[in-house]
Formats: sequence, C-alpha cells, structure tokens
Amino acid sequence: MPSPDAASAYIQRHMIYFIALFCSPLALVLSGRPFAALFNLILYVISIALWATILFAHAGFVVWALALLHAVLVIHDAREYRRMRRIMAATRLD
Repeated sequence: MPSPDAASAYIQRHMIYFIALFCSPLALVLSGRPFAALFNLILYVISIALWATILFAHAGFVVWALALLHAVLVIHDAREYRRMRRIMAATRLD
C-alpha cells in the first residue's frame, strides 16, 4: 500500500486536470500560464455563447472540447518544462 505522502502527491499532481475539466482557464492560471489562460477564456466564452443558442449547441460542445484539450496539453507542457528545468539545474557543472 502506498504511503500517505505518495497518495497526497498523486492527488495534487492530477487535481489540476480535474479542475481543467470544469474550468479550464482557472486551471491554466493555477499552472502559471496566464496568456494561455486568456486564449482559453476566449474559447470558453465562445463556447458558452454557442451553447446559449439552441441552434449551435453542438458547436458549443465542440469549442468547449477544444478548450479542454488546449488546457490539458498546455498543463502537461508546463509540467514537462518544469521537470526539464529541474534536471538541467541538477546536472549543471558550475
């Protein structure tokens, strides 16, 4: 059975993706990507506007799915970038 610290780290590492499912611009701000969050907020607002019209509700879902996909990819990229920076700092030969 994993230790409580390992379980807590797992939850913290993956909770940002859960937040992205419901409010992707907030997840991007929390992951430190404000400009990506602004672009995602624009997609989110367009999605809500399309959902508000009965005629384009399906298009609203597609735009929301694109915003979610954008958020997940940017969050993953931000995590990988931080990981790469840690590895580079650890292997620096100063």
